[in-house]
Amino acid sequence: MAESLRRLVKTGSFSLLQEKLERWNDSYLVNTSDQNVNRCCDLIELTSRLQGQLFMLLNLTSAEGGTYGGCDSLKNRLLPWLSQGFAASTKSVTSDTSLSIMADAADKERQLVEVQDDYERQLEHLEQDLNTSRGVADELRIELDDTRARLNDERQVSVGEALISADEANLLREKISSMEDELLEYKTRQGTLQDYEVETRRLRDDVLSLREEKAILTGRTEYLNTSLPASTSPRLAKSASNDVVQRIRQAHLVTRFSDMFARDRMDAMDILRNHCDDHELNQKIVFTCVQEAFHAARKAFRQYRTKVRSTLQLTHVGPDTLEESVQQYINKNGQLLDVHSIVQDVLLAMNTHPTIAFPAEVDFRVLTLFIRELVKVSWSMSALPLPLDIATARMGELYDENRYRRSYDSEYSAPLVAHYIWPALLDSNNRVLLKGEAVTRRGASMGSPRRSRSPSRAMSPRSRSPSPRRMDGAFSPSVSRGYSPRPGSAASSFTSY
Repeated sequence: MAESLRRLVKTGSFSLLQEKLERWNDSYLVNTSDQNVNRCCDLIELTSRLQGQLFMLLNLTSAEGGTYGGCDSLKNRLLPWLSQGFAASTKSVTSDTSLSIMADAADKERQLVEVQDDYERQLEHLEQDLNTSRGVADELRIELDDTRARLNDERQVSVGEALISADEANLLREKISSMEDELLEYKTRQGTLQDYEVETRRLRDDVLSLREEKAILTGRTEYLNTSLPASTSPRLAKSASNDVVQRIRQAHLVTRFSDMFARDRMDAMDILRNHCDDHELNQKIVFTCVQEAFHAARKAFRQYRTKVRSTLQLTHVGPDTLEESVQQYINKNGQLLDVHSIVQDVLLAMNTHPTIAFPAEVDFRVLTLFIRELVKVSWSMSALPLPLDIATARMGELYDENRYRRSYDSEYSAPLVAHYIWPALLDSNNRVLLKGEAVTRRGASMGSPRRSRSPSRAMSPRSRSPSPRRMDGAFSPSVSRGYSPRPGSAASSFTSY
C-alpha cells in the first residue's frame, strides 16, 4: 500500500488536475462551448482515474486493518457521501459550501506550503550567515594568533635591543670617562705648555733687556735719554722701558685708540648727523672732543699724581726713589676716580671753543658716551710709566705725511691742512704709534690761535701708511730731536694731548 501511495505522489496527478483547472479558468471565456465541454470531460476522466486510484488505496488500507478495518469511517463518511450522489458529506452542507470548503482548505494548504518554503529559505539564509560569521571568526582568530606571535617576536627583539642599548650605554659611559681622563691630562699638559710659554716670554724679555743693556754699554743710549719728561729720572725711564706693564698696557691702549677711530668715531658721526648736516663741522666737533678729552684727563691726572706724591713723600723709605714709588702706586691704584667731573670740564671747554663754540644745531651732551670713553683712554695713557699723548694739531698748518694721512675727499696736491679728522698718537719719545687723518685744501686759512695745553713735541720722519695702524716700535738712534717753540708763537699756542 505504501508503494502505491508513493507512486501516486510521484505522478503529481492532483497538481496536473489543478493546473488544468487553472488553464480552463483562464481560457473559459475565449473557448467555444465544445471546447469547454471537452475540458470538463478531461477533468472528469482525470478525476475518475484519481478516484479509482484512491478507491484502490482505500481497499488496500481497509484490508490491512482486517475484516472490519475502517468499518466505522466507511459507514459514517463514504456511504453517506455515495448515497447523496457525490454532492456533500452531510445533509447540512450544500454543494457550494462543500466547494468553498475545499477551496479554503486548498488555499490554507497552499499558504502552509508557502510559509514552510519561506521558513526553509530563511533557515538556509541564516545557516549561510552563520557559516559566513564562523568563517570571519576563524579568520579573525587566525589574525589574532598571528598578531600575538608578532607581538611576542617584537617583545623578544625589544628586550634584546634593550640589552644591546644598555651595553652600548655602558660602553659610552666608559668612553666618556676615558675621554674625561684624557681631557684632564690634556688640560694638565696645556697648563704645562702655558707655563712654558710664560717662561719663554720671560726669557725673551730678558734677552731684550740684555740687548738694550748691551746697546747702552756700547754707547747707543739716545733711545733711553731722548725727550724724557721733566719729572722722570733716567733710572725711572730705564726701568719703565723694561717694564712688562708698560709694554702690555701700551699695546692694549694703542689697539683701543685704533678701535675708537674705526667704530666709536663713526658712531659719534652718526649721532651728529641726526642733528647737523654739515659733515665738515661734525668732523671738527669730533676732533675737538678728542683734544679736549686728552687735555682734561691729563690735567686731572697731574693733580692726582701730585696728590699721590705729596702723600707718599711723608712716609717714603726704601731703596726705590720717590718717583718710582709713585709710579708703582699708580700702576696698582691708578684707576679713574671721577669721570663725570672730567666729562663736564670737556663739555665746558667745547662750549667755549673759538671754532665750534655753541653751534645752533648741536648740543654737545649727545656725545657724552663718546667723551667718557675718550677720557678713560686718555687717563690710562697718562698713567703709564712712559705716557702716551696725541700730536699737536692746528688748522692751516703744513701737512705732515709722517704723522697723518689724507682723507678720501682731500686735495692731494694741497700743502695746507684745512681741518683734522683724527689726531696722531705719539709715545714718550715723540715716535708715531698711530697715524691720524687730515683734510687738505688749497688756500686753507690759518686757524685762530689756541691756548697752550702742554709742551709741543718733535716730529720724527716716518713713511706714510693707512690710518690708523700700528707703527714700528723698534728704536732708532737717529731719532730727530724736537724744537721748543718761542713763547707767544703760533706753534706754542696749540697743544699735544
